[in-house]
Amino acid sequence: MTRCPYCMSPTVTGQPLCYDCGRIISGASGMAGRVTAFPPSGATYGGVRRGPTPRARAQRATAARRRKKSGKQYRNLVIVLVIAFIFLFTPAQEHVNKQLNRWLGELWKAIGPYHEYPVESSYTLERTVTVENYDNLEREFTYWLNIPIQRTSRGTWTSTFDRGGFQDDAYTLQTVTSMSVGASIPHISVPVVTVAYLESQDALPLEDGRTSVHWPSLGVGNDRCEYTRCLLWEGSIPSQSFARLIISYDITSYSYTWWKSSDVDSLVNGKAVGMDVSNSGTFADLQRNGWIRSTTQLIGEEPLWYDRTYGSGNPDWAIDGTNGLVISVADNILASLPASQQDNVFAFSRAAFDYMRENVEYAQGNQFGPPRNGPTCLAQGMGDCDEQSNAWMSILRVKQVPTWYEFGALTDMEHQRWEPHAWSNILIPYSLEWCDEQGIEPETCYLEGSVDVVNNKWLLHTPTAFSEFIEPASPDGEASSEFYRIATIYANQYNLYEELRTVDGPHNSGGSYKVTFV
Repeated sequence: MTRCPYCMSPTVTGQPLCYDCGRIISGASGMAGRVTAFPPSGATYGGVRRGPTPRARAQRATAARRRKKSGKQYRNLVIVLVIAFIFLFTPAQEHVNKQLNRWLGELWKAIGPYHEYPVESSYTLERTVTVENYDNLEREFTYWLNIPIQRTSRGTWTSTFDRGGFQDDAYTLQTVTSMSVGASIPHISVPVVTVAYLESQDALPLEDGRTSVHWPSLGVGNDRCEYTRCLLWEGSIPSQSFARLIISYDITSYSYTWWKSSDVDSLVNGKAVGMDVSNSGTFADLQRNGWIRSTTQLIGEEPLWYDRTYGSGNPDWAIDGTNGLVISVADNILASLPASQQDNVFAFSRAAFDYMRENVEYAQGNQFGPPRNGPTCLAQGMGDCDEQSNAWMSILRVKQVPTWYEFGALTDMEHQRWEPHAWSNILIPYSLEWCDEQGIEPETCYLEGSVDVVNNKWLLHTPTAFSEFIEPASPDGEASSEFYRIATIYANQYNLYEELRTVDGPHNSGGSYKVTFV
C-alpha cells in the first residue's frame, strides 16, 4: 500500500489514478505514445469546510445548522414531489423532465469532476529528441519535425467574415514567437513568424559535429515536406552512442469558443459570433459557393480518408463513412433529433459528439499496429484520442460534413506533464438568414472550429493545447502521413524517444474556467 503524493490518500501500488483527488500518480504504469484524456483537476468529492466553532458563537452556529438542515429537507421534499409529479401526471412529463435535466446539469457542473483551463497562458516548451544506436557500426538517420503553426479562430487564416468588402480579423489562438534548436543548447533560430527556407546544401551543423539541421522548401521526396513547413535533422551516430536535438518554443495561447452557449464561461471569447442550432445552416448549405463548397467536395464528400498503409494495395482507412455500422449509427443519431433539427448541421454534429461521449470509453490505443479506425472504435466502444476522433469524423462523413485532423500536444493547468495529442476540426455553414442579418457575404459565412471528443471540448480551444499541425488540403488525407512520418534510421538496433517539458511558466492571466470531465 502506498499513498497519493497529492492528497496522501491510501492507494494500491501501480494504481494510475488516485480515486480521492482524481490526479495521475507519478510513476504509475500508463499508456505511452498517445495521450489519455486528462484527469479531472480541482474536483471536489463531497468535501466540507471544517474548523472549531468559537464558544461565544455556539448558539448562533446551532441555529444556522438548524436552518441549513431545514433548507436541505425542504429541497429534498421538492425533489420528491417533482419526481412524483412526473410519474403521476403524464402530460407534464416532457416539460418537467427538461427542467429537471437542466437542474441536474447545473448541479453536476457545480460538484462534478472537471478540467480547469486558463484564459491566457505564456510559456516556454522544450522538446528533447534522442536517437540511440546499439549497432556495432556508425549509422545514419533523418528526423522530420513540423514547424508549428500560428493558430487563429479560422485555422491559420488571419481574417474571417467578409462584410461587404471589410474583413473581420480572426482571433489569435496561438502565437509561437520563437523556435530554436541545438544539440546541447537551443541556439539556432528557426523562422516561425515569417516563412523562410534553408536548403540542404546550406544546412547548419550542430555542436555535436555529426548532425545538422535545415528547413527545405515544400516538395515531394524524402528530403523535404510536401504540405507543410518542416525541419530536417540528419547526420550519423557512432556505434553504441546517441544523437540529441533540443528544441525550444516560446508560446502564447488563448481560450476561444465557436459555440454560442451559456455552458461556456463568459470569460472565453468567441460567443458573440458563435453558433448553435438557431443559426446553423442545413446540409444543403454545405454546397454553398466558395470555400464551403470546395471544402465539402474535397473532404466531406470523401467518406474514405487517410490510408495508413498508403501504396500497399490493401488500404486501411482511419476515417470510413462507408462502413455499415458507421452508417447505422449516423442514421440513428439523425433520427433521434427533433424533426425541426434533422436538416441542421450543428444539431447533427453535436448529437454525434454526445453519442461518442455516452457510448465510447477512453482506452489505451492499439499498441501493436495503427490506431483503431472509426468503425473499429465504434464496434469496440473504446478508443484513445485519435481513435475517437476517427470514429466521430467517420460518423460526420456519412452526411458529408467536412472534418479533418489537428495534431500537437496537450498539458494540464499546471504544465506538469505533456503528451502527444490528436483532435478534430469541423466546418459548419451559418444559416443564410443569420449571414444576411450580420451583413456577411455567404461565401465567407461559416464556422471552422476544433472539437476534442475525449476531453469534452466541443468547439473550444484551450491554452493547454499546443497546436503543431492542422491538416491541409491533400488527396485522400495523405498530408496526415506527413505528420506521422517521424524518422528514417538506417540501423538494426536503435531507440528513438521524445520528451516534452515546460521550462519557463506557465504565466497564466485573465482568470480560469471549468469544463466538466463527463
